Amino acid sequence: MFSWWTFLFQTINFFVVLYILYRLFFTPLKNIIQKRDESLKKRLEELQAGENELQEKEQRYQEKLKEIDTLKDKVLNTAREEAEEEKIRLLEKVDKELEKERQKQKSLQEHEREKVNSAIKEQSLRFSLDYIARFARELIDENIHQKLIEKFLHTLKSQETEEEIEALKKEIQTKAFKIKLTTPLKIEKETMHKIKEVLGDIFDTKALTIETFSDASLIGGIKLVIGNRIIDGSIAQVLTQLEDEAEKALQVEQ
Repeated sequence: MFSWWTFLFQTINFFVVLYILYRLFFTPLKNIIQKRDESLKKRLEELQAGENELQEKEQRYQEKLKEIDTLKDKVLNTAREEAEEEKIRLLEKVDKELEKERQKQKSLQEHEREKVNSAIKEQSLRFSLDYIARFARELIDENIHQKLIEKFLHTLKSQETEEEIEALKKEIQTKAFKIKLTTPLKIEKETMHKIKEVLGDIFDTKALTIETFSDASLIGGIKLVIGNRIIDGSIAQVLTQLEDEAEKALQVEQ
């Protein structure tokens, strides 16, 4: 049967036990739980701080990556610009070298062309002079030879007052007057007499000796040797003068 005293006694015991448990376990347990919560909170704060630091580091890392990318682009652009400038400089240098080589080759070609033209002109001159000499040899005869001698003597008389003739006059006064006469053809006695007469008049002397020599290379006309001086009135001398004048003209053209 239900007993209020028993119920009351059990109730009191329950509260007593509860109080004892509260005093013995609840407060320490509460403290433990509170400390654990604080520890967890601190740990969470540390984790949050670490996460924030990681985020900051990641942000700084991303910024560094951007700076590196920017620097890389800048370096690459600078390198491209320098490479392009170097390329342009090398191309300009190559162009200059090629132009220099072209000018050199052009100069060499011009020089070779001038040499060839000069050689052609010289060969033409030689051929012309040789042709004239051969033509003169075929054309010359005693009559023409006689006329050449007469013309030579006339020219010599017209030069009587020139310095060379005056020098010869002074020279022959101090030594024996002997003339060497060279001719390609035979000279008749009358012509030889006329030569002596003209030379005697020019040099104011009747006592002169003429020694005659033959040289077919003179072609026509005569050549006189008086002491160390030569007075040449031959066709060969005329051809030589023509050759000298032509060679001088070729040198002027060059």
